[in-house]
Amino acid sequence: MALTIIDPQEILEGKPFTEDFFLSAIDNYDWDKFDTKNVLVRGCGSIVIPPWAFMIITARLTQVAKSVRYGNEHDNIIVYRSPRNT
Repeated sequence: MALTIIDPQEILEGKPFTEDFFLSAIDNYDWDKFDTKNVLVRGCGSIVIPPWAFMIITARLTQVAKSVRYGNEHDNIIVYRSPRNT
């Protein structure tokens, strides 16, 4: 199965994590590109992101994605499956 990957660092555009910037970036991010896709939220990176930030990303993805996984390409868990037939 092909997975479309979202890395929280891409939302931050290379800037350091701050709550205000992150929440603003989330509101302005193009979530439609994940419409009906199987999405992997990459769970490790070079910057520290608090757990609540991953929860917000997942909440946004559940509005459009077919499924959401967390982890990496080789080791991940399903955290959401759409009940829609998409």
